[in-house]
Amino acid sequence: MIHPEDRDLLEAYLAAELDDDELKTLELRLCSEEDLARLMIEISSEETVIREWMELQRTQQWYRKLVNESPASKSHSFFSKSFLAGSLLFTISLITFFGMFHWVAPLIVSVFNLSENVAIVDVLSDGDLRTQDTLCVVNDRLQTGRQYYLNQGMLQLQMDSGVDVVIAGPTTFQLINSNAMRLLRGTMTAKVSQDAIGFEVQTPTLKIVDLGTRFGVHADEAGVSETHVFQGIVNYSKWKKGNVHGPPKLLTAGQSVKQSPNGKFIQSNTNSEILFAKCLMREAGIHKLSGAMNYLSEMPASLKEGSFSSNNNIHVFLERKNFQLPVDIICNTPIQDNKEISKKEPQGQYKSGVIKQGTKVDVYYIHHGIHPADNPELPVQKSGESFLKGDIRFKNRILGILPTDTLLLQTDEILGNPDVQYEKRSIRSAEDTIQLLPDNSSLHLDWILGVSRLNVVRVIVAADVE
Repeated sequence: MIHPEDRDLLEAYLAAELDDDELKTLELRLCSEEDLARLMIEISSEETVIREWMELQRTQQWYRKLVNESPASKSHSFFSKSFLAGSLLFTISLITFFGMFHWVAPLIVSVFNLSENVAIVDVLSDGDLRTQDTLCVVNDRLQTGRQYYLNQGMLQLQMDSGVDVVIAGPTTFQLINSNAMRLLRGTMTAKVSQDAIGFEVQTPTLKIVDLGTRFGVHADEAGVSETHVFQGIVNYSKWKKGNVHGPPKLLTAGQSVKQSPNGKFIQSNTNSEILFAKCLMREAGIHKLSGAMNYLSEMPASLKEGSFSSNNNIHVFLERKNFQLPVDIICNTPIQDNKEISKKEPQGQYKSGVIKQGTKVDVYYIHHGIHPADNPELPVQKSGESFLKGDIRFKNRILGILPTDTLLLQTDEILGNPDVQYEKRSIRSAEDTIQLLPDNSSLHLDWILGVSRLNVVRVIVAADVE
């Protein structure tokens, strides 16, 4: 039920003016009150329209100044635009009558030059992004009215609305406007800011409308679609031939829905960490993992000895993103351009150093722990010792590492995830090899394992420059 003060409350939410308790209460209501969720989208859409209208007016004013528009040119422009609009309306009516709109629509967009730039290629790696006649590169502007195909690798898009989209190839997609896209086949994730609430993704069978969240969408070649919510709330509906069928339903964090072969929607049994692994890694600023390394987007409630069993994997967690250091952090900082030492003596690559208060960083926790009851079968060297190896490449430069128990314990409360319990006993050591690779953004780990100890390192990486 909508209350008189709800509109003010939602506007405060969009302006990030609510405290934690108010935020939790509102998000709980959004999950259970469909009318309130609809009002949220309505308010967000109003703000988006106003912003776009103001931008359009500003653009038109500059255009008129540049061309020194006269009354005669205004008259000519009016009749030209009227004729174009009339022709377009007649054409659309005709092809809609004959049921050919989806086939002819791209042609209309091309002929009447209706496409607009709505996104920019932020990152493109290990693959090609193409339209029918164009190869796209980083910093290219992507347009509506075109179909894009990523053959492999990873693509990061920054939508003009502020949505961060990560796409894993092979994927085919189209952009509808600055806050909506169509996923024809493939896998993507989206991180939606409060300014872009209402972001929409259409698949052949599913329509998802965001309510301020992080979520993933996958569509296979047969058109079967599913969506998983990592954080926040989404609205989903059955989508067929460009129309919604049935009332929308809500999904909250940790929930998912999948279209079954018979067309019904069921809870997905797909592991989201596996289905969206590449996209989630990119969101976290990790460009590549190899060997025994494995990224998990959600941290367990406890990382105390025996509570989280890694066994045959070294797990990587993102503890902090775009975090401004509240104090100086004492750590081991890389010695730059010391290639000879890095080959012969990996531990000699670092010196005792300080990362200054106020520095913006991303913080990662790399963990291996064994639960004694699991009796894992670990790989064994000739010496009789068990070991695991792996490489990790971050998006940005490594500023420092905290490999010893003392350094870790000093920073658990400052840099750690506040919702996670960390081990407090002195059982961690620096016996393992942690090698900095020449690009200064990658590490090679060669860890000796033991049933009665944890292997842990905290890595501090430079955050993106805003």
